[in-house]
Amino acid sequence: MTITPTELVEQVVMPGSAELLIKEARERARRRRLRWTTAFTLLIAACLTAIGIVHYTSSPRKLSNSRSDTSATVPTCPSARVRLLGVTTLPGAAVSAGMLVRAAVSSSATCTMGGFPIVGAQLTSHSTAMASDQRLGIFEGMSKPTAPLPRLSITSRSQVVSFTIDFVTGNGPVCPRIDSIKISLPGSREVLRTRPIFNAGGLAQPMRFIYCSGLQVTPLVKGASGSGS
Repeated sequence: MTITPTELVEQVVMPGSAELLIKEARERARRRRLRWTTAFTLLIAACLTAIGIVHYTSSPRKLSNSRSDTSATVPTCPSARVRLLGVTTLPGAAVSAGMLVRAAVSSSATCTMGGFPIVGAQLTSHSTAMASDQRLGIFEGMSKPTAPLPRLSITSRSQVVSFTIDFVTGNGPVCPRIDSIKISLPGSREVLRTRPIFNAGGLAQPMRFIYCSGLQVTPLVKGASGSGS
């Protein structure tokens, strides 16, 4: 008589199934750990990126290439006293116009001033044109494009400084006019507002230039000529 070992067969099959279940459970656990590790790594990377962005934005703003010759954004002459002496027109061509800006500057604490003034033209179109830096302008400026910019020692004794502004103008109604000009000398906290003065036949009167494009400013120099040669 032959007896079939059914119980033995069950003992062989069940452990194999259990082993497969255990392997599957371990695989699921491994995948969960991998997902958690990946998520944690991404979280750390995001935090480090955010810290880097905050550090960059909270640190002093670096100057662009057009401002590479100016001082830092923190005023180097915070106590400077600035008085405009005049903003007069310069003879230009058919499509160019310019102004010579003269100012008297002094400071209770000796400091150094140099670089490009910050100039903004308030237009009748209710917009503002900001001037870009130009070492050698149409009218004056430095003698050479690569010439070093002057560094002016500002003391309690008032001295005359100057620079020039130029831009593309026109004679039609398409372009707006310059209503006023905002000026801040490099390193100074003071922001001055003025209008250009047109001199003709011994008469001086405010002039509202037609402005089309290309507002530029030359470096601050010593004296009233606007020239750094």
